Amino acid sequence: MKNHYNTLGLQRDAEQQQIKEAYHKLALEWHPDKNVNNRTQAIVQFQQISEAYNTLSKQESKKIYDYNLDRREIIRNQKIRLQEQEMKLYNQLSKEFHLSDTYLTKDEQDTINKFINRMDKSSKRIKKKQ
Repeated sequence: MKNHYNTLGLQRDAEQQQIKEAYHKLALEWHPDKNVNNRTQAIVQFQQISEAYNTLSKQESKKIYDYNLDRREIIRNQKIRLQEQEMKLYNQLSKEFHLSDTYLTKDEQDTINKFINRMDKSSKRIKKKQ
C-alpha cells in the first residue's frame, strides 16, 4: 500500500485545500502530454497522483485510508517489539546454555539448539518482511 500523503508531498494533517493544490500542481507537472520524452514514467506517476487525490479528496474514503494507515503502523510496531523480545530471549538462552551446558544431556542440548535455531530463523523471516 503506497502512502498517498507521500505521493502528494503532504503531511498527514493536510486540509482539503492543500490536498487539492498539491494534486493540481503535480498533475500539471506529470501529465503525460507534457512529458513526451518520458511518457511511460509520466503515465505511472500521473496514475499514482490521481489515485492519491481520489482517495484523500473525499472525507469518507480519507477516514478509511487514515484508519488503515494507523492499523498498519500499529501492526508494524508490534512486529518490531516481538522481534526485539525474541532476540532478547534468544540472547539470554544462548548465554545461559553455552556457558553452562555441561549439566545437560545430549538430547537436552539438541532440543535447546533446535529451539534456538528456530527462533533465529523466525526472527530472520520477520526482518525480511519489514
